[in-house]
Amino acid sequence: MALMLDRAQMLEKLFYNEYLPDNSYYPGTIYENPGNPRNEFNPQEAVKLLAAAGWKDRDVQGRLVKDGKPFTIEFLYPDKQLETYLTVYQGELQKVGITLNLRLLTSETHFKLLMNRQYDMSVIAWSADVFPNPEVEFHSRLADPNNTNNITGFKNHRVDELIDLYNKEFDLQKRTGIIREIDGILSSEYGYVLQWYKPSQRLAYWNRYGQPQGTLTRTGNYSSGISLGPGMEQLWWIDPVKSQNLEKARKDPSVKLQTQPVEDRYWLNFSKNESQKTK
Repeated sequence: MALMLDRAQMLEKLFYNEYLPDNSYYPGTIYENPGNPRNEFNPQEAVKLLAAAGWKDRDVQGRLVKDGKPFTIEFLYPDKQLETYLTVYQGELQKVGITLNLRLLTSETHFKLLMNRQYDMSVIAWSADVFPNPEVEFHSRLADPNNTNNITGFKNHRVDELIDLYNKEFDLQKRTGIIREIDGILSSEYGYVLQWYKPSQRLAYWNRYGQPQGTLTRTGNYSSGISLGPGMEQLWWIDPVKSQNLEKARKDPSVKLQTQPVEDRYWLNFSKNESQKTK
């Protein structure tokens, strides 16, 4: 299923290359395992794997069948906008003989079915904190009870061992190594078909605010609380000059405001400089 998702084409044609392919459960962080499979679009290899699993015969409609039953998947999703790429995926699967039936649900019903593991396939987005907590999604003790984040029922003895080690380890370098090993196992188990991630934070605001270097903190985001790293509500301030100019511009269209920077790469550059210092 992962090999049938043409991420490169979707990212170019649908998302204007504003996202990056996701090959990790901790993408864009120090915890990403560089040895994870890339899962490039490869229908030929997908067909070989399907045949090895017994899906090699076809009915008169060209659908893959095994034991007389066609390969049919019900895909649950809570937002009609997702059809932009889900229908593309549906079309690629159809070419190799897999029927993907898309079922639009309310967010409440979708969430309930996921929490009860009553689905064939679905879509969900998880966010990663500064310090990951793999226990809540992947520990075996959460694989069977309903209403947990382990919605795939994932069980792996080695991952359990690593999670237990991680929860007791304070050394950052060792903790990073543990998560990378977990990431490698998860990526090779294919509980999820990984899609893409956004390597940025989008903000839109009135040109009246003063901001620190970096706009946000190194680890925070626009909606962070103090406990997670201050966000803009703690760090931004009303700049009297900018505020005054804004009010003038709102009343008089001939008044032009200074264009704010479109991109802020302060922390990316900071990380590169810091890395060079430690070499």
